Amino acid sequence: MTHRLTWTDFPDPLRARLEELLGGAVVSTQSCRGGFSSSSAEILRSQAGRRLFVKAVRERDNPGSMALNRSEAAALATIPASAPVPPLVAAFDYEDWFVLVTEVAPGALPAEPWTVAQLDQVLAALDELQAAATPCPVPGLRSVAESLGPDMLGFDRVAEDPPTDLDPWIAERLDALREAARRGIGALDGDTLCHSDVRADNILVTEHGEVSLVDWAWASRGSRIADALQLLASVPDPDGTLGVNDRVDAVLDRHGLPRQVGTDVLVGILAFFVDAARWPHDPSLPLLGEHRRRFRDSLVAVVRERW
Repeated sequence: MTHRLTWTDFPDPLRARLEELLGGAVVSTQSCRGGFSSSSAEILRSQAGRRLFVKAVRERDNPGSMALNRSEAAALATIPASAPVPPLVAAFDYEDWFVLVTEVAPGALPAEPWTVAQLDQVLAALDELQAAATPCPVPGLRSVAESLGPDMLGFDRVAEDPPTDLDPWIAERLDALREAARRGIGALDGDTLCHSDVRADNILVTEHGEVSLVDWAWASRGSRIADALQLLASVPDPDGTLGVNDRVDAVLDRHGLPRQVGTDVLVGILAFFVDAARWPHDPSLPLLGEHRRRFRDSLVAVVRERW
């Protein structure tokens, strides 16, 4: 498993500062599941009963994690309070640490495998978010096409240096898939606030179906369909009971877009996973390679059905 930092790793002065925010001494901690970062991801509870969610990391633990936490803090500082996002409480440097503190989002991670009800609840929440956040209310964000576009050109890199385990179906259609991925990048452009990293471990759902989106490090400006398609691309549906492709079509229909747009975007996402699945192992993120291979294998079946 990824080794996450915890409360016990923090120096005493940093603990004292967090206890000031909590209004009392920490009496319990709860580590949160999901993700690949070495950053802490804990709910701290004080003797006064207040609970806060804390991410803390040092450059030496993982430079990428620190950069992402800083990006998330900048986004949370300006995301409207009406969005289904836990509010920012504090973000600060302490010696070589960067610390991000938010309110605790209610609920739990979606069930895995997904249930139809929870998938529908999250898709509805994404529609509500995009309707409320268009035009994009957060200034200075990169577009989704800029932030994800280079990743979605993965089939260009595969063509230059094919992996030994390249799926024969992909190999036979590689040029056409490269063209589709480029169209998919273009389809992600727009002027709505997008999470841009929507997957099960960045979502919390209550028993009443209320949804919160967490981990906003990749906040971007893009198409109103971008988050929904990214979510659906991440949902394994080996026996078809979730109707992932039907839901992709429903998203496009609601926004008056050709269904080919969904295929093109999913091809671009698949291109990333096919390329990234053969990247060198990063010992600071030990679960990431397995995650990429699993989603590559799941998504290729969805794309083949649509193709």
